[in-house]
Amino acid sequence: MNIEQNDHFLSKFLVSADNKLKEVMGKIDSNGHGVALVVNKERKLLGLVTDGDIRRAIINGEGINTPITTIMNESPAAIKENYSPEEVTNTIKCKPINNLPILNEEGVVCNLLLREELHKIVSYSSNLFPKKNFDKEHKKILVVGGAGFVGSVLTRQLLDKGYSVRVLDKFLFGESSIEELKQNEKFSLVKGDIGHVEVIIEAIKDVDAIVHLAEIVGDPACALDPEKTQQINYLSTSLVASICKHFQLNRFIYTSSCSVYGASQKGELLSENSELNPVSLYARMKIESEKHILNMSDSLFCPTILRLATVFGESPRMRFDLVVNTLTAKAIREGKITIFGGDQWRPNVHVSDVAKAIITVLEAPVEKVKGEVFNVGSEENNLTINQIGKLIKENIPAAELLIEERDIDKRDYKVSFSKINQVLGFKNSLSVVEGIKEVANSLRAGKYENHCEDVYYNDRWYKIANKFLK
Repeated sequence: MNIEQNDHFLSKFLVSADNKLKEVMGKIDSNGHGVALVVNKERKLLGLVTDGDIRRAIINGEGINTPITTIMNESPAAIKENYSPEEVTNTIKCKPINNLPILNEEGVVCNLLLREELHKIVSYSSNLFPKKNFDKEHKKILVVGGAGFVGSVLTRQLLDKGYSVRVLDKFLFGESSIEELKQNEKFSLVKGDIGHVEVIIEAIKDVDAIVHLAEIVGDPACALDPEKTQQINYLSTSLVASICKHFQLNRFIYTSSCSVYGASQKGELLSENSELNPVSLYARMKIESEKHILNMSDSLFCPTILRLATVFGESPRMRFDLVVNTLTAKAIREGKITIFGGDQWRPNVHVSDVAKAIITVLEAPVEKVKGEVFNVGSEENNLTINQIGKLIKENIPAAELLIEERDIDKRDYKVSFSKINQVLGFKNSLSVVEGIKEVANSLRAGKYENHCEDVYYNDRWYKIANKFLK
């Protein structure tokens, strides 16, 4: 690296002593390495600060306009030019760190060794760094609603990829979906309601990004108690986003729904810029939450909205109130596939692909996802309800396909997913047919003894268990 290249590299990390917490957090977010070096006009090192330092300071009452010198580490570990690998190793042994400034004889910062470089220099035998996923070892993701249908799949995928995961959930459907994860040292749990400020603050401590999934899901469930739906799906969601912004937790993913497109022109392929035409309270609350969160976006707060197609497939918190899952279950257990109307278009996406899309956004450069809306699904999985019924019939020939000519659902939308593919390179991996086979095989194997149990249906469970009042 020549002098010009090195100066450009260092400029991403250097801040001055008169910078405020907010300004330094912007620099840290921009460089993507969680650290900034505080220097004077001669570029002599005055201190080091991390994103975690700033967040802890705000939690302890400091304002975003507090001078960075108030909270910086004034005695950070550093090494001189012409260092040897042994000197780096010994320095880290004395004080475990992730980033190591390099100074010349006058104390001027001339380079910075990031975690990746330190990993290469220090031998594996020192046991100072894990051999795998070292770049994700210090990343902790908060999954709000992590015990749910999507959340329990996402949590497992994040853990498998080397992330630490904290789940915040009220556990209306119990804890069985994440029970096996409690023994994982990278998994932690906060039980509570997102309507309570103190619960949210406890959950966001020392996390790097938030995925918000915790809402009342589905048109029938939301229609049970409109007031409670507005409280949870809009007001509590807005509260979570506002607290995250206040504490400088800038990576925020909100899962919306393609149901915001509602009743569209027949066959029209809808993009993220298409007119929204909601036909339910559930969809209207999604739109209001989207608007509120995107309006909060600024130079530091970087929310992303994901509009999910209708989800299908298996999850540790299984649901049979989703069109592919419920029709497949009826075909296996009742020998009938009953469809009302059937000409309505629906985009579909496997729950595993939803989790992969979320992780894709988490790992994308912030400039590609900040303030953006992405449809999540694939155009190959755009199908009418009739087409879904026929696919199930093809894979479960013994079942009878019954189509009743009455339309009880006004939703009708065919969606484009080209943006997430072109911008982030994301593609679905599982088709509706694969989802049908997956669910059918599990039912045949007796995995779900009674698919009609209330716990598999959001609206039934909320109503019968009277969960809204607890």
